[in-house]
Amino acid sequence: MPFTPLPEIFIADLSRTGSSEVLELGSGDGAFTAVLRDQGVEPVTVDRGPAAAGIRARIRGDAMAPPLRGRFRVVVVANLLRHVWREIGGPGPGIWRDLVAPGGCLWVFEDEPLSKPPAARNYRDLQGLLARLDPSGRGPLLAHRRFEILRRSWNWSGSWTSGGEANAWSVAADGVAEWLAAGVTDVGGEVDRLASAIGSDGLSYGRYWWARWQTEDEA
Repeated sequence: MPFTPLPEIFIADLSRTGSSEVLELGSGDGAFTAVLRDQGVEPVTVDRGPAAAGIRARIRGDAMAPPLRGRFRVVVVANLLRHVWREIGGPGPGIWRDLVAPGGCLWVFEDEPLSKPPAARNYRDLQGLLARLDPSGRGPLLAHRRFEILRRSWNWSGSWTSGGEANAWSVAADGVAEWLAAGVTDVGGEVDRLASAIGSDGLSYGRYWWARWQTEDEA
């Protein structure tokens, strides 16, 4: 899922970077890849899912152990961290750090699990439901506060900055409600309640947060 508007500092990072110097880990169906292309770059994309599942990555591989030797000026993980959160320990995802070239940066984008307005709460509850239905492949929304607590234990050299925005990207609430009503395994009536809530209050992404790690090395 894309994020809009993009942080100005992210756009600036991309503008100083060639296509072969941008890596997107966990690129999925290519939705965020399209956003990167709109900024004039053709990223190297990695995902472990098969093409049959709608995955469009150039390289098939696990984002936690990407089959890459190069280093990149910009490494992006968008809506990936929450799915691999259980795999990340105290030292943090060192492989992601090691993929960043001197003078480069790592960008993390995630949706914030807000409880209001109701449309954003519905999106949070939808993601929680999907995580329970597929616990091995998905995770619930990850709060920026939780990320910051763990991130401080990573002890990476370099510097971190972060921020957040209201995500204006539109979401097809009608399609999601129809999908829920089409026979998704119910969980104690939760599917029916969620479909009803979406029909009543709609669905929106709410706010998203970003975090940027910059190496201490000069380019």
